[in-house]
Amino acid sequence: LRVLMDTLVKLATIISPLVSAGVAIWAILVAKTTISESKEIAKKTIADTAYQAYLQLAMEYPQFSKGYSADCRQERDPMYDQYVWYVARMIFCFEKIIEVEVNLKDSSWANTLEKHLKFHSEHFKKTSVVEEALYIPPILDLIKCAAK
Repeated sequence: LRVLMDTLVKLATIISPLVSAGVAIWAILVAKTTISESKEIAKKTIADTAYQAYLQLAMEYPQFSKGYSADCRQERDPMYDQYVWYVARMIFCFEKIIEVEVNLKDSSWANTLEKHLKFHSEHFKKTSVVEEALYIPPILDLIKCAAK
């Protein structure tokens, strides 16, 4: 009986560190997965918040939400000046979405942003935002597609 007990103690001494190591590895994997999922949730929240800010902007200025053409009868159209700032704020919101959506791997974001940019294609055609590279490359690519 004593030999059996000694054998069990030796076996437990060998197995215990292995079990502890297995539990530690499992805990690290769970923590890593949880952190990764938390980052994804945070990114989605940032993108959703930025899009919500854009929608709020569109509701505040519905006259600009589908584009705006300057009044040719006036030498300077103050509404067009306001529209230019609307577009700048819109693009700022879109840049926030793109920054967290890493090259727009979710095509629904790319499609949504391009659709809204198309409303402003006339504005983009007469400005030099693409040539001057005033925005991040993914936005410029979407503007190019929208201005076609």
